[in-house]
Amino acid sequence: MGNKRKRVAKEPSNDTQPSQKRSKKEVLTANGSAKSKTSKALDKSPFSEHPNVDERKRELELYNQLGSEDVTERIEAADAIISGLLGGEGVPEPVLLRHLDKRLFRGLASGRNASRLGFSLVLTEILGQLFGEKDLAGSKYTGLTFDKVLGILLEKTHGGGSGQEERDHYFGQLFGIESFVRSGVLFADKTRWFLVLDLLLRMAGRKSWLKSQCGYVIVQAVSQMNINLAENTLEKLSGEGLAKTPEGVGIWIAALDRFPEMKVPAQPWRHPLAVTSLPALPAALKDSGREASSDENGNKKPKQGNWTAQLHFVWDLILAHYVKLGAQRNGDAPEQFKQFWNRVVDESFFSKNASDSQKFSGFMIFQKMLEGAVDSPFMVPLLFSKNMMVCLMNQAAKEDRYLHRAALKALKSIEAVVEKVPALLPTLLKELLGKHGAYNFDQRTNTKTMDKLLQHTTPSTVKSVLRILQLKDPAKSGLDGSKYYQALGAYLFKLASVPSETPEADTSSKSVPGLAINALTELAYSNKSVPAGDRETLRTRSISAFARLVRRPEDFGHLCNAILSIEADVDPDDEIAGSVLPDAYERLRDLLDPAKQTDDTREPRQALALLHAVGILQFYNQDPDVIDLFEELGECYSKLESYGQGSDQGISEYLVEILLAMVARPSSLMRQVSQQVFEAFTGYMSEEALKLLTDPLAVEESANGQQALFSTEDEDVMDAEAADGKSDEEELDSDVEIVNLENAGSDEPDDSDEGSEDEEKENADAEDKDQEALDALDNALAEVLGSHRLDKDDEAESGDESDMTDSEMMAVDEKLAEIFKQRAKAGNKKKEKKDAKDTVVNFKHRVLDLLAIYVRKEAARPDAKHNVFNLLPPLLELIRSTSAKALANKACDIIMTFSKSLKKARGGSQVAEIPGLDLQALVSLMEELHEEASQDMSHAFARAVSTACLALASVVCCDEARRREVFELYANTQLKWFNGEVKIQPAFFSDWLNWCQSHASIAAAAQAEK
Repeated sequence: MGNKRKRVAKEPSNDTQPSQKRSKKEVLTANGSAKSKTSKALDKSPFSEHPNVDERKRELELYNQLGSEDVTERIEAADAIISGLLGGEGVPEPVLLRHLDKRLFRGLASGRNASRLGFSLVLTEILGQLFGEKDLAGSKYTGLTFDKVLGILLEKTHGGGSGQEERDHYFGQLFGIESFVRSGVLFADKTRWFLVLDLLLRMAGRKSWLKSQCGYVIVQAVSQMNINLAENTLEKLSGEGLAKTPEGVGIWIAALDRFPEMKVPAQPWRHPLAVTSLPALPAALKDSGREASSDENGNKKPKQGNWTAQLHFVWDLILAHYVKLGAQRNGDAPEQFKQFWNRVVDESFFSKNASDSQKFSGFMIFQKMLEGAVDSPFMVPLLFSKNMMVCLMNQAAKEDRYLHRAALKALKSIEAVVEKVPALLPTLLKELLGKHGAYNFDQRTNTKTMDKLLQHTTPSTVKSVLRILQLKDPAKSGLDGSKYYQALGAYLFKLASVPSETPEADTSSKSVPGLAINALTELAYSNKSVPAGDRETLRTRSISAFARLVRRPEDFGHLCNAILSIEADVDPDDEIAGSVLPDAYERLRDLLDPAKQTDDTREPRQALALLHAVGILQFYNQDPDVIDLFEELGECYSKLESYGQGSDQGISEYLVEILLAMVARPSSLMRQVSQQVFEAFTGYMSEEALKLLTDPLAVEESANGQQALFSTEDEDVMDAEAADGKSDEEELDSDVEIVNLENAGSDEPDDSDEGSEDEEKENADAEDKDQEALDALDNALAEVLGSHRLDKDDEAESGDESDMTDSEMMAVDEKLAEIFKQRAKAGNKKKEKKDAKDTVVNFKHRVLDLLAIYVRKEAARPDAKHNVFNLLPPLLELIRSTSAKALANKACDIIMTFSKSLKKARGGSQVAEIPGLDLQALVSLMEELHEEASQDMSHAFARAVSTACLALASVVCCDEARRREVFELYANTQLKWFNGEVKIQPAFFSDWLNWCQSHASIAAAAQAEK
């Protein structure tokens, strides 16, 4: 015969046993993720008829590997075994018989690892060559007839014993029969197939837990047989009463999909998915969970397997049928599937009378259909039927529901489908929020499903999504007006948070956040049908959305475009609305005009446009200070237009005044806008403007400091402070920032004890004052009531006690009321002092945020200005004087950033010249910092001042004449420290020596290269 064997049977997939549970190891094996242990090629020489010890050892190793959990190892072993049996001229018949009898068929009953998969793989190939096209059984192995080989299978897998042993034998027999089917040798002679079919039916009748596996083997066989054999097979199955079972439905569908014109038995149906068959189909597809039952006429029905959490294979066939039907042109697939889903699934698996196990199966059916309908979109909306949606929402709403986890898994499958195919989002939203769903779906189900789905909105679907969310008639939502607008505002807010796909997407007509923020702004400011109370809530949401937008530069234009789209009614007699507001709109449009922007002015013009947009927003929010803001913005606009023409002085001062007023407000939007604008104008900052920024850092952190910073009472600030007492739900919709002053700033650990002693003293003083207040209260109460504390019995004088008259009691009540009133005032004063300190500290944090931006950008410029160096003294003074550790940490971080940015400006060199700097002024600044170093002994302060001095030294030492001054300065300071004239941390000098050592090493290396 020659060495003509070219084919090795494919590894049988685990889908052949649809209801058999698999271990994690088997899943890894099926995915091919386990690592192969084979390190050498296997011996494929023919097996011996009388094997010696080495040959037996080889056989043992091959068959052990054939049962490996690794797919690659199994295939390699199968190839070696098949080659050893049938390769070349083939082994003698006794050898092949011995392997079939003692090894292969016998091994099917083994439950070790993946033995059944490996052994059935070899059997499939051998049976194919014995009884298939080559017909080796008729030409060479004449003693191995079909009946004999099948008899060996039955003999070696006879279901003896009980328990696990019995299960192993039955599964072995099933795998053996499947090998016959897969080999394709049963259908040339129909007697072979009916012999095997009888075995499958007998097995399914004896063991109900094998019924679905047996049915699936028959489905595989149907795909290989001709039409006549298929007709005879269905006739036999109908006679056995298997038609009205899940397996029977699957077999009928497989056969009719292969042979649409075939003749089928008159009973029970022509096609199980035909409209006339639908009334009887639910009963056939439901698992009753009973071993045996009888129909209405008393006839015994086939046994049903116990309920399992694994979905039956019939649903894969049903799905494939409708997908195939939908691919046909001019078909009525949508209508057919709609009737099938409603009558078979919705009114059966999700009915009120359905059991929990049936509803669980219904959820699995829904997931399978949804995932399979990705390529057949007509099926998707039909899946969200009435009963299914009611069951889904009810089960997902509460954790104690029996099918809660199953419902959540179904919701996650919806999210997964949208993530895979974003184009399906509008369809799914329409069903979830529509007729059978709930407009407030997330509140109804207590999940975040809508939030997650909306994150997958794309520019191609955003308009459809907005049409679905914005109902023409709010009453159709099933909610009252207020709840509808709250839900709609939440959806639009989520859409406005979707990142733009590309940085260039800066037009609202193409961007998801742009269209969403326009819709939200229109709803909050222009829509007259929105009640006044809801309009305020929507405006708060829109401000929060604006705050998120300005964090992303690519979404900058959306805020301005949304403001320009506002068409709110204004009072015609309002002076601002009649004159100032139109001017602001005109300037905003001019600043956004691309024709007037250059590379140098683009960022400042956009930043100023952002300020105008915020000013207009404040006008519509009825901010009392908006008139002053518009006047200052007009000045900034004029100076920016004339910048570089000699009349541009003072633009930075105006901007700083505006930004300081903005950061004083506890608003996330104001904070984000101020930082964006300041970053665009860092190159415009003058020395006077920076002084306006640094002056607040020296303000005392107390009520006096608050009075110095805010000379007039800002009603908005007071309102924002009062808002601290809002509920959590209100805070979530608010733009007011809740700042944790303990954790604000840097997370870098600080080894200093700065401020701790002062805080301990303050706490001790506070405790003393509290005790004094309590004592005073006790004394006042004792005087009014004529009583005393229990610990002063000895001091009390005995006297006559008598009852008080009514007038005396009234007088006592008045005195008590006065005492407690004074006590409450004292408590309020204490809270006022704490609030004042927190206000000042929070304001300083916002100022440091701006300074950090300035230092990061300007110190890194190759032509760094002297202004950036002048920020060092105020920062060091703040570190030394503040009682808030977070403030000190943030100031330290800015100084570290200054050092790193300056090194970047020097091109990474330790010492390098920066042109245009006054080195003598820098030396004087260093002298000032050396004086400052002796003012505080904390480690953090020493580290900060040392970093600042070394940064200055790295610039000054580029000049040889000034270099000597730097060394003399350090020497004089060290001498004063040595003499005890000043107190400085030793690290101040060790840092200097390390810096010198590093420079010396670099210089020595440079000399060596020369």
